[in-house]
Amino acid sequence: MAKTSVPRNTKELDNLRDDIRRHAGFHDKELSPQDFDTLETNIKKKLPQAVINAKTLKRLFGYDKTDTDSTIRLYTLDILTKYLGYDNWNAYLEHLRLLEGNGSGDFKGEQINADDLQIGDTLQIAWRPNRKSILKYLGNHVFEIIETENSKWQVGDTFLCKHFIMGKPLYVDNLTDKDDVLKSAMYVVGEKGGVQFQPIKKVFRDGRSL
Repeated sequence: MAKTSVPRNTKELDNLRDDIRRHAGFHDKELSPQDFDTLETNIKKKLPQAVINAKTLKRLFGYDKTDTDSTIRLYTLDILTKYLGYDNWNAYLEHLRLLEGNGSGDFKGEQINADDLQIGDTLQIAWRPNRKSILKYLGNHVFEIIETENSKWQVGDTFLCKHFIMGKPLYVDNLTDKDDVLKSAMYVVGEKGGVQFQPIKKVFRDGRSL
């Protein structure tokens, strides 16, 4: 039988709660009933068909100490991860696995790990429809956009990313403009069809280059 809920005390849900806080602008503050009402409103603005309420959100964050239900429904998790910009809960889990360096075991395609790059290396990525960008590696998993065509992000924007996988959507964190203003805590590139990439200068730790 397919799993329909997830225990509230998993590491993945801890990550989800942190990501929702950042995305909603709550950061590390103590959440209030009004915050949960605001979050419900914001989710429904982005996802008008979503069935979710403040009570469910309080359950997710453990706000109601009298609630003894130890699980969260997958339907709710799909809504919350779509609010963050992912296709569904499974796509979010894959994003977490990539951040930890544990991508899908059955993936056989080409990929680039940021840990194999050196500061100053550049990478060209392209995605539909007719969009492409050139990225420069700044270190610590941070990339800067130095050229871009037909895309929503701009030259000078930076973001965090650990992995690029050919033909897969690119999930990046903390998309920030050149004035250090956060534009999006999570951002998805190539949601339909994934991204294609070409290292312009890719240097490995052992001195090999492409």
